[in-house]
Amino acid sequence: MADDGKTIEWQEMSDTELESHFNPRVACPEAATHLAYFAAESAAARERQDMRRNISYGDHPREVYDIFPGPVGGPMHIFVHGGYWRALSKDDHRFVAGPLVGAGGTVVLINYPLCPDVTLDSLAASVMRGIAHAATHAADYGATTDGVHVSGHSAGAHLSAIAAAHDWTQYGLPADLIRSATLLSGIFDPRATQRLSINAEIGLTDEVAARNNILTEAYAPRDGIDLLLAAGGDEPAAWIAQSTSYAAMHGVTREVILPEGCNHFTLMQEVANARSHLTRTMLSMMGL
Repeated sequence: MADDGKTIEWQEMSDTELESHFNPRVACPEAATHLAYFAAESAAARERQDMRRNISYGDHPREVYDIFPGPVGGPMHIFVHGGYWRALSKDDHRFVAGPLVGAGGTVVLINYPLCPDVTLDSLAASVMRGIAHAATHAADYGATTDGVHVSGHSAGAHLSAIAAAHDWTQYGLPADLIRSATLLSGIFDPRATQRLSINAEIGLTDEVAARNNILTEAYAPRDGIDLLLAAGGDEPAAWIAQSTSYAAMHGVTREVILPEGCNHFTLMQEVANARSHLTRTMLSMMGL
């Protein structure tokens, strides 16, 4: 924070400040405990919920998704996991499906190749293909074919924002395929990541980072998409500003949800809670 209490731009931060604002595992010392919770809850979800595993949408071993089927004719919700484009998987996030399936949705959890095995450009293209594949086969999974809803956490929010701006007609799908997008604690300007220690694992170049900067008019969401942004109320100010800046730039009318006491990881416990304000809002956006 600046001395006047206002959020400073990330370009003005020292490397140490940037690390504390933009590296969630530094900002939240209990990150490993929270990720262990993700894994345990996801293992439990696999045992108690019907699912189809590892449906292939491409040639790469990680180009697969899981389906949690809901009632026939219900909406399809596609979730994109986080991990700063270089870690984690759908298998760590199965716990998010419960409230959405319980309310009547069919849930898709997408996996994708990770950096630095692929570039961020290639990674994003994989996710778009995965969304297109799931949407094309919606009827096969019992879901409505009348558009899909997407959400993503952290790097997954960045990828979901790309989906909200994407041209789906290239896959023979309607231009208005994406009906709603929920962007959970997103990192939208990858240029900030280039100065972090973890960029040694991601490998962002100037060109790739600039090309995938969502805080530009090039990524304006398509008309008619219902957008919701959220971040942990206890997250660093510059990280929260990624969400508020996206909302301001792209004219999001819904207020950014900042649950009090939540950090980057415990925000996902709000998503897993069917009674939380965040999840009830997501469900209402799906017509549930």
